[in-house]
Amino acid sequence: MTGPVVADVLVVGAGPAGAIAAAELARHGLRTVLVGQDDGAADHDLVLSGAALRGLESVGATGEVTARAVEAVELRLGPGDGHVLPEAVSAVCGRRPLLDGLRRLAVAAGATWLPSIVTDPVRRDGAWHASTIDTMPPGADRTGDAGGVAVVARHLVLATGAPPAAASHATGLLCARPYRGVDLTASIVLALPAPRTIDPAERPTCVWAVPGTRAGTCTIGASRLGPADPDELLQLALAVLADGDPRFAAAVPAGPAVTGALNSGFSPENSVQDGRLLVGDAAGLVNPFTGEGLSYAVQSAALAARAIADHREDADAAGRAYARRLSATFVGYFETATHAARRYHLAWRVLVATAGDERPVSAKVRRAVLTPEGFSGLTAADLMPLPAADVALLGPFLLACDEVAVRTVRAEWPFIARLLIAGEDAPHQRLRPAVPFYAALLAGGKPPDAAMATLAAAIELATLGALAFLGPMPPRAAPGRRVDWAVASTVLAGDFLLAQASRLVAASAPEVSWSFADWLGEVAALRAARLDPAGRSRAGEVFAALLEFPSRIGAQLGGAPPEAVAALREFGSHSGHAFLHAEEVLALRGERTRLDVTLPGMLAGRLSAIPDVLPGIAGGLLAGDPDARAAAMDVAMTGCEDAHRAALAALGDVGDPVSARMLRSFVTTLCAPSAPPPE
Repeated sequence: MTGPVVADVLVVGAGPAGAIAAAELARHGLRTVLVGQDDGAADHDLVLSGAALRGLESVGATGEVTARAVEAVELRLGPGDGHVLPEAVSAVCGRRPLLDGLRRLAVAAGATWLPSIVTDPVRRDGAWHASTIDTMPPGADRTGDAGGVAVVARHLVLATGAPPAAASHATGLLCARPYRGVDLTASIVLALPAPRTIDPAERPTCVWAVPGTRAGTCTIGASRLGPADPDELLQLALAVLADGDPRFAAAVPAGPAVTGALNSGFSPENSVQDGRLLVGDAAGLVNPFTGEGLSYAVQSAALAARAIADHREDADAAGRAYARRLSATFVGYFETATHAARRYHLAWRVLVATAGDERPVSAKVRRAVLTPEGFSGLTAADLMPLPAADVALLGPFLLACDEVAVRTVRAEWPFIARLLIAGEDAPHQRLRPAVPFYAALLAGGKPPDAAMATLAAAIELATLGALAFLGPMPPRAAPGRRVDWAVASTVLAGDFLLAQASRLVAASAPEVSWSFADWLGEVAALRAARLDPAGRSRAGEVFAALLEFPSRIGAQLGGAPPEAVAALREFGSHSGHAFLHAEEVLALRGERTRLDVTLPGMLAGRLSAIPDVLPGIAGGLLAGDPDARAAAMDVAMTGCEDAHRAALAALGDVGDPVSARMLRSFVTTLCAPSAPPPE
């Protein structure tokens, strides 16, 4: 044992979370020691979700990781055909190359890697004291320095993976094994088998198959909350995949099975324990439905590094900052998955009923439960360019709005909290209905009352409630004494949101209750008018109403002059039309729309104004007719540009320069998928 190594941060665990945390800490100029041995597990292929890919890119790790893009994720719920998840973006890579690449990244950034194990660290005199034991045989090829030293560090990050499964609703088993003889090349299969018993407390089982890096190979895996036998679980996985899918009938094991504990018991308050910052699996950041944890490992490692870098001299302050950032990033997500796991029978039936449903809220809920893709407000992750002075004004108001909205729905419907939160990345610059409401409040020339954040939360809840009823309705259920779970979940979610929004308005701004009720009635009437298949879609009018109200009511409450109120009403209406046309542009390009609806879904759900302008074009668009697509694109682009131009013109009667600047940025970002209007 040599003399102690003095560091700023000791990272225990050299898996993906630990290696990324060490790399990010070293990049911030912190002396970092990464300690972790090779776990000896066999190599196999694993999934890199869209969130994991973005996380790896954000920390500069893509150059160290060789991944192969996968065209689709196929969701199978019980027997029958699968459904492609259009919102899922994925790739596959080998587990061993991923670990080796991330460790090289940490060393290249300046971290010291000790391929060792650590005895229990002890905190005394404001520092952590630990001893390492070298586990590599003499003469082995080392990427980092030898172990067998003492380490003293101010901060401690634990990335030691999941502890052995305990008797808890949040713990279970993960296992995976490579197979050959399977022609799986272009898609990942994600299967949720039907509940095995009638016990309402049964926990979920998830099965997946990942294309291998060599032709004719794949990795098959499974996870289950609660007690499980790995051999039985892998046999079940193979049986579930082979049922109705001949690709898996000839699967033959091509290597040993890899088994590990599953810990999905995440909560922000438990992510810091006695000064230790827990990241990845150690913090319980694993989806209890699918067993996916890599994306959360990447995100939590980066958040921990940032918290420590911001509080280098105060480990306790770093811990508090880390817990806050985890809460802001993952609020509602793990409550959603845990609630669903505890009610697997109900959740499974709703997921089955809405598996192919392209209504916006159904797609977003499916993503909130099954995938790690983030969701931020009405229009996803688009960011408005704002000067720092505007950010300083808008940011606290939007954070207060989020706090009210999340507190209102989190206990009963945690997935809605997940849909509402703006996340860690520039939440003050997200496109959302609260932005035009706040900017319209400013049009009166004075700072808005902070209490107006409650009304802003009500507007956003009501907007989501309205979206719940938009899009193609599911097929009518077969007659008999059975529950139509797709319709029931839609009605329950929509009614809950509208009821909570109305309650917030009555409690915080009773003077606008009548106007608020009129707005909800107008939107309901527009939805009802759209049901006539021979009539116009009125889709543009629906979105115009959704953005007109926050702009108009904000101007009235802020004391804006009448001409400004009228101008902001026009602005909101034109912005709604612009948003719809921008969605059409994205859908026609085959890109992911901000409502998570594909072109066929937009047409079937009457969420497009194109058929109103070009009657009879829907068939050509669905058939892939290039002439029909070109004509439709021209209509959508022209419509977006015209609405954009009209919205900007309306701002000419808004006297307050800050208000006009925010709104100009809002509508310009809203129209970003289309070409900018001419000067």
